[in-house]
Amino acid sequence: MKLVNYLKSLITNSPNIPYKECERTIRKLGYKKEDEGTFIRESSSGRTTIWLYEDSVKIKVYAHGYAESDYLPAPLPDSETLKSFIRRNEL
Repeated sequence: MKLVNYLKSLITNSPNIPYKECERTIRKLGYKKEDEGTFIRESSSGRTTIWLYEDSVKIKVYAHGYAESDYLPAPLPDSETLKSFIRRNEL
């Protein structure tokens, strides 16, 4: 039993992978996961889509026939940088 608990502790205490940390941050901001690496949030005024790649983040906002996008290049940002990037560009 001690061996099983020890193995579980190794798995749960593994270091955060930047991709998973970014995914968790995006989900906490209210975005729904559509496909692998794609997150969407819709409102009455338009739609915001975020694509999370292994090394970068892209955001695109669609509103009333108009679209605007921005790109955050490699490496993947920390949680606070990602939040500010999304809030600056979301609808």
